Amino acid sequence: MSVETENGLERLKGMSILLAEDNVTNQLVATQMLQTLGAEVDIASDGAIALERLKERVYDVLLIDIEMPRVSGLDVIRAIRADSGPLAEAPVIALTAYAMQEHREKIAKVGADGLIAKPITSIRQFGLDILSLMDGRRSRSAKPAESAGLIERTIYDSLAASIGEEVMGELLSRVEADLASVRARIDAAAEEGDMDEMRGASHILVSVAGAVGAVRLQRHAEKLNRLANDQDMEGAAALAAEALPELDGVMRFVAAERKAKTA
Repeated sequence: MSVETENGLERLKGMSILLAEDNVTNQLVATQMLQTLGAEVDIASDGAIALERLKERVYDVLLIDIEMPRVSGLDVIRAIRADSGPLAEAPVIALTAYAMQEHREKIAKVGADGLIAKPITSIRQFGLDILSLMDGRRSRSAKPAESAGLIERTIYDSLAASIGEEVMGELLSRVEADLASVRARIDAAAEEGDMDEMRGASHILVSVAGAVGAVRLQRHAEKLNRLANDQDMEGAAALAAEALPELDGVMRFVAAERKAKTA
């Protein structure tokens, strides 16, 4: 079986890809892999050239290196998302050697659909990551999900692409259980005025919400934790009442995603 037909990778055949990458070695490696998978590749050696290429034609997917001269990858992605035409909806995947959480958050904030960490060493995984992140954008565009506003999908999809489908299913099961436990604890703590319990539960919620891209819920949890530390029972109870519906929405999202992966 050829690499193009393994795991649906034949979908990349004939696909037009803009590769914005300033390093010649990285250009060569990525281009060779993509062409082996049957894709058509145009290279832009810096951010300014990438923006010119985007004026000339429409691509199926854009691979944008974050660290480039003249115009950075982040600024290229900002320009794409600020476009008033169909370019704004193009699948954009960041390429970066820096894949820590702070970098993921910056990349997500400018509107990338996810990232692929460099160096790229596996042609199979490279192709699968591209398809996974493209499919994530298509599914979000096809139907407005209940998760709109609840989940930063670029953060969530980057996590899913990084750890793989099997591990993601296991993670979602754990997140679902953690959120249910935290919800019960916050509800009880608000009713009983137990600020120690509120502090402990909200601390867990900060990390769990952040892990799946529930940024707004994470901020609620951070504020709730501060109020609990200050022993502000009235403020904590009021914020808990506001945060719990948000938490319920995130729980529904996580449950739906878990079921989809185990179906």
